[in-house]
Amino acid sequence: MKEVNFKEEKLVQDYLAQDRWSGIKRNYTSKDVSSLRSPFKVSNTISEKGSLSLWELLNRESAWVSGLGAATIQQGVQMLKAGLEIIYVSGWQIASESNIGDNTYPDLSLYPSNSGPNFIKKMNNTLLRVISEKEMDSLPPIVADAESGFGGIYSVFNLTAQFINSGISGLHFEDQLASEKKCGHMGGKVVIPTREFINKLNASRLASDVLETPIILIARTDALNAKLITSDFDDVDKPYLTGKRTQDGYFELKNNKELAIAKSLSYAEFADVIWCETNEPDLGFAKEFADEIKSKFPKKLLAYNCSPSFNWTEKFSDDELSKFQSQLSDYGYKLQFVSLAGFHSMASAMYELAINYKGGDMRAFVELQEKEIELEKRGYTGTKHQQEVGSNYYEQVGEIILGQDSELLSEKDSTENTQF
Repeated sequence: MKEVNFKEEKLVQDYLAQDRWSGIKRNYTSKDVSSLRSPFKVSNTISEKGSLSLWELLNRESAWVSGLGAATIQQGVQMLKAGLEIIYVSGWQIASESNIGDNTYPDLSLYPSNSGPNFIKKMNNTLLRVISEKEMDSLPPIVADAESGFGGIYSVFNLTAQFINSGISGLHFEDQLASEKKCGHMGGKVVIPTREFINKLNASRLASDVLETPIILIARTDALNAKLITSDFDDVDKPYLTGKRTQDGYFELKNNKELAIAKSLSYAEFADVIWCETNEPDLGFAKEFADEIKSKFPKKLLAYNCSPSFNWTEKFSDDELSKFQSQLSDYGYKLQFVSLAGFHSMASAMYELAINYKGGDMRAFVELQEKEIELEKRGYTGTKHQQEVGSNYYEQVGEIILGQDSELLSEKDSTENTQF
């Protein structure tokens, strides 16, 4: 049987001709993709399957996809077991908790750029073990933050490939200057020219095409609340410059709302999903933004960050809050997530336990254990912490190799089996 050469341009042409790419523009050719492929396909099935699954979830007519941000692997495990459809991984939480550097950081792109892919790989490896134990048949797609790409087009290309090899399903880039990148809810943001960001989107898409993995590419603009831009050459951006330059050499911006819409309309041809980062949960602007995008791109999917950077306690009544996400969905925001949910749940839970335990009061932990036991009625399994991190899985390995009567097996005398 003749072996298929993955570099054949006809294979690329067939791939790019799929309905999946309807309405998507690329500033390169099938021949360009072919020139970068290896002669045989090296694939990550988690990324491939997850990308297809996420695309299906996003294109349901009567539902939106909702997720929480995981700051640790174990939080992702709990999200899987609780039945969440996706897991979101923010750069903020990688910086603050799960980067591979020697410290934790604010969201300033200070951590090593491969931290995100490494975290995703570890997450997927762990979730694979969990679903093999639970006899589940699929993994939740993971949507991750690629920041500003940690550089230019070459960095974006490589970073996308790293994320795909880790098993990512969706990936977002923001139009900030990588060297001055800030959290979208901090000051000091500098955006880049529209054309420059489109080049980054093309670099990311090119990487996914070379690997033939249809990840969901999400373009985020931070122009709504940025005060500065690097250059004045781009025709899309020119109407929104004041004509002034700052002492740092950047150009001042005006009419940010209109700028954010103009940039997003330019990105829409190249991205699967459009996201405008906001400083408050404003349904009025959310609708206005969606209407503008939909007027030119009726089928374009939108994303919304229900961010913990907003003080939700002061914004809405309970009734308004209960309807908030369904209203967003009606406007076209089919991807919604609470980006920093993991950090806040983790930090507040440990602080509460620590403050109650301070001085050596075991009642504080007993109350936590009682809460865990009560949660078991709703499917929680973390009370048995050994099994939660894979002891049952490796016990099975031991039984297969050593035999069920071996005294070296770990579960026979485990307190989890005798006390819980």
